Amino acid sequence: MSIFDKDFNEILSGQILSLIGGLAAGILLAIYTDNLLLVPAMFILIPGFFELRGNISGSLSARISSGLFLGVIKPKISNSDLLRGNIVASFVLSILICALLGVLAFLVEYVIFHISFPEIILISVIAGLIANFVTIIFSVCLTFYLFNKGHDPNNIMGSFLTTVGDIASVLSLILAMVIVA
Repeated sequence: MSIFDKDFNEILSGQILSLIGGLAAGILLAIYTDNLLLVPAMFILIPGFFELRGNISGSLSARISSGLFLGVIKPKISNSDLLRGNIVASFVLSILICALLGVLAFLVEYVIFHISFPEIILISVIAGLIANFVTIIFSVCLTFYLFNKGHDPNNIMGSFLTTVGDIASVLSLILAMVIVA
């Protein structure tokens, strides 16, 4: 048995992709730091917002992957109740947590800095909608694609979705700030 077996190669490629994507997300964040610093509550919102994307879409991918391996989900994107339920649950959970993060950011900003900026809640929800749309589509489509190509999506999708989620989070927060402002 070679040390560089199929699982090792899948995991290594996923981690390399995650590293490159993390650098890209960091560069985007550094470029737009001046815009993000205009709202002190963004310091509270950003860490939780970034973690949310990879966690929820990664869980969605893992559930789909498990369903594919168990045979309860067909290996093509279809209109099954199980798949639809998982997608809706992931989307609703993410939006609720985005709203909660926005409220938390607002409260901390108000209590500590005595700044009332309720638009941070709207920014969080709008950015969550945009980022969810992107990450859930990537999660579903790529999980099916990798499974159909003979790869184990569990080896690749976690790091990939964290990266896509970070990049989508930065861009969606900036877009939401532009929409709200």
